[in-house]
Amino acid sequence: MEQMKYDTIYRRFFAKIIDYIILLIVGYVLTIFLPETTYSFDIDNAKIQQSTGPVLNFWTNYGDLVLSTILIIYFVVFHVFGGQTPGKMITGVKVWDISENKKITIKQSFLRSFPDISFALITFLFSYEYLPLALICLWNIANLIQVFPDKKHRTINDLIAKSIVLRTSDNNIKN
Repeated sequence: MEQMKYDTIYRRFFAKIIDYIILLIVGYVLTIFLPETTYSFDIDNAKIQQSTGPVLNFWTNYGDLVLSTILIIYFVVFHVFGGQTPGKMITGVKVWDISENKKITIKQSFLRSFPDISFALITFLFSYEYLPLALICLWNIANLIQVFPDKKHRTINDLIAKSIVLRTSDNNIKN
C-alpha cells in the first residue's frame, strides 16, 4: 500500500496535458482581441501597404515573452501555494518536499520548473521554430528514462528540486 502513493506516472502525464490545454486557452484569450492587420493599396506606387497598430506590434515582438512568462508564473506559483497545478488537482497528485511532510519552497518550485523556464527563454531569444520543441522532446525522453526505474517515480526535475509527487488520496500528509 505504501508504494501506491508513488504511482503517479500516468496521472502526471495527463496533468501536464490538462495544464497545457489551460495555458493554450489563456494564450488564445489574450490574443483573441488583437486588432487585425489592415492593408491598403497605394495607387501612386502601385503597392499594397500593411499597417498595424501598437498593440499588434507589441504582440508580434513580445508575444512569446509574455506567454513564456505566463507559463513560468503558472507552474511556479501553483506549486508554491498549493503544491498542485489545476491539472494535478484534477488527476489527484501533489508536489511535496522530498521529506514528504512539507510543501515545497519557492526555490524548489523554481528549480522544478527550470527546464520549462529554459525552453521558454530559448524560444524567445532564438527564433528557431523547432529547437525548443526538439529540446522539450529530448527532456521528456530523459525524464521517462529516469522515472521508470526510480522506486518513487521521481523525474529529473524532482531530483534537481529535491521534491516528490504523491497521490493525494494515498498519503497522510497534512496541508
